[in-house]
Amino acid sequence: MLQRVIIQNIGGIREAELTFSPGLNVITGESGAGKSSVVRSLELLTGSRGGVKYIRAGESRGNVEAVFDGLTITREVSGTGRSRAKIDGVNVGLNECAERVNSLVRIQSQFAQMELLDPSRQLAMIDSCLPLKVRTETFDSFREIFDKASRSARELREIKKRRADIERKYANAREIFSLVKTAKPESGLEMRLENALADITHRIAKRNRARESLDTLTGGLSENGLIAQTESCFEAVYDFMGEDEADEVRMTFGLLYSSLKGLAGEIGDNADDTAMLEETESRLGALRRLKRLSNIHDEQELLTYCDEIYTNLEWLEKSYNGLEELSAKSLDEKKRANSLAMEIRRARHEAGEILASRVNSLLSELAMNGITFSINFTGLTKLRRDGADSAEFLLTDGTRSGRVEKIASGGELSRLLLALQLSLPEEWLPPTIIFDEVEAGLGGMAAVLSGLQLKKLSRKCQVILVTHEASIAALGDSHILIQRAGSESAMKTITGNDRVREIARMLSGNPDMTEALEHARILLGSDVQTTH
Repeated sequence: MLQRVIIQNIGGIREAELTFSPGLNVITGESGAGKSSVVRSLELLTGSRGGVKYIRAGESRGNVEAVFDGLTITREVSGTGRSRAKIDGVNVGLNECAERVNSLVRIQSQFAQMELLDPSRQLAMIDSCLPLKVRTETFDSFREIFDKASRSARELREIKKRRADIERKYANAREIFSLVKTAKPESGLEMRLENALADITHRIAKRNRARESLDTLTGGLSENGLIAQTESCFEAVYDFMGEDEADEVRMTFGLLYSSLKGLAGEIGDNADDTAMLEETESRLGALRRLKRLSNIHDEQELLTYCDEIYTNLEWLEKSYNGLEELSAKSLDEKKRANSLAMEIRRARHEAGEILASRVNSLLSELAMNGITFSINFTGLTKLRRDGADSAEFLLTDGTRSGRVEKIASGGELSRLLLALQLSLPEEWLPPTIIFDEVEAGLGGMAAVLSGLQLKKLSRKCQVILVTHEASIAALGDSHILIQRAGSESAMKTITGNDRVREIARMLSGNPDMTEALEHARILLGSDVQTTH
């Protein structure tokens, strides 16, 4: 509950202290006396950023201090636009200050019925009427699974987008991936492969020449080589040689033949070099094609590109299974969230009917006979964190039916808002509600009935009302009068005859008119004793 407010240099107020009591507190005074300055001061505490324009003319700074059940909150604004807030003397950010104050106070001006036009507020009003189990357990479960489903859906979108980006960036990805695996790019590779290819080719050519020459000498498989032919020629001259000399020549040919035959094993075959040649040619060919496909000829750039593509394509291959698992998980979470959303929807429809019934019973007590309040629900095609529904407040006046702002006048909107506040659970209400001329547009019986409902509301929470309506002011449990004296606004709590005279002024414009004074005493009833 708001106990006390101290105002310095705000609007027309140089310095003032107001004390409030439980129940209905009314603030009255002539137009321009400074009543709205009180409301503007409290708006500063709730986070209003228009503080500079509220500073009293000629002053460099303004200050508001409010005490709520022992909690002191202060807001100071300066002409330079700087602002400072404190909670129990400790500096805090403006947002933290506003959040704390807004949990304690709700300010409703004659434009506060705009709250009725906000779909999220309409839905929140309905949700406050839901059974406790739905408001707690069901909603907690729904929000938990909704958050999980949202995270899964977001992760799924990110994976799909990355896969699409990789596939688009590497349109010939499969071939490139294959070439990267074959070439195994590394620094200086192309030159090493070219050198290796030249060495292998040279070794194979050298071996082939040696093999051919050896076969020519030995005859190979035919055993009719140059050595055999030469030895055959010597047969014709052996008769002219001595026996020892001929045996020596024969032995020489035999040794030569055996020696050359043994070289065949040392020369070996080309199997290993041929395999190495094929591998080197394949790797070099893959490297050169990779350069052409990537259009990168700088070796370091190619290495970077290969690292990148290898990482991305490897992830692409591995992501498929994860994508399937995440898709199944996301689908399951969406089904569970939808199931809970439907449960909330059923409860909302029931709560909406109950709320509409309560409001309609009050509308007749607020001189709004012939007007019916109803709630229209629309199912959303996409889940939100508050469920799968939007709500719209409607009014029917017998001939027309539509959204509240299309059917109701300003005064009717004010009374509808009041009826809603009285119909909602008490936990929906803050400890204090401040009304700034909420009865604007009302008069006669409508004003009286609204005043009675404000009085009823003040039994649920503290109500502070800035009003010009005498019949409503007379219902206050506490009455604060604001008066203008030159450029100053002065305020005080009034009782007794002072209050009678103020109610008389509100009735007739003259605080001393006999008929107005008598009417004021009637309105105030037994709370005022007549003095002579």
